[in-house]
Amino acid sequence: MFRTAAGVLGIAGVLAAAGAHAAEGRVCTSAPSTPRETMKAFDAATTFTCEGLDGAHQISGLYKQGWTVAHVLPASRSDDGPIRTYWVLVIEKR
Repeated sequence: MFRTAAGVLGIAGVLAAAGAHAAEGRVCTSAPSTPRETMKAFDAATTFTCEGLDGAHQISGLYKQGWTVAHVLPASRSDDGPIRTYWVLVIEKR
């Protein structure tokens, strides 16, 4: 998912900071934009796939399950093709 050392270290730092106060944390990602799109808008309808959680989730559903959003980050990747953008959430349970 993260193609650069800076990206991995950045997410690791966010998780470490969130982990200092959270009992549990996860990273969630939205679907990447298509090659013809720019960054998709972040809104209540944005769906995320979260590590360790089954299915797709919207922000409201995560909160109903007891999760809170610690950070929202824009991200991009190319996978040897056009740059595709997506959203990353760091969620936590206290």
